[in-house]
Amino acid sequence: MSTISRALMAHPAAPELAREERAAEARCIEACLETAQVCRIGADACVEEEAVAELRECLRAEQDCGVVCAATAQVLARLGFPEPGDGRAVLVPLLQACRAAARVCRDACRRHAEVYEHCALVAEACERCVEACEALLARRS
Repeated sequence: MSTISRALMAHPAAPELAREERAAEARCIEACLETAQVCRIGADACVEEEAVAELRECLRAEQDCGVVCAATAQVLARLGFPEPGDGRAVLVPLLQACRAAARVCRDACRRHAEVYEHCALVAEACERCVEACEALLARRS
């Protein structure tokens, strides 16, 4: 069990949601945090490439995705929504936006993945984030 999972389970609101729900939240937080950092690194790497003009779309997608993923992780880490209906108006659209940003970034980076390893790594992280957001959305819908 990850430290994030353990922290979520130690929260006083934890007993109000099923253990599986907390595990899905933890996986999503971890995926969002990883993606945010990998996107920041990838964007920085794109700037350093000789062909930076070719990577403009990728670079912008990485910047957007990194910001959205970080915000999503921050909101998910707040356990102020113990009841399934509480917070849905905020959390569901945020998860949908995170999934969309990760998809756009994944697709942009895949176009350069054969040439630039950092783009391949970003695309992989984005795919994990898409999957984690979808899993949590399925539980929240």
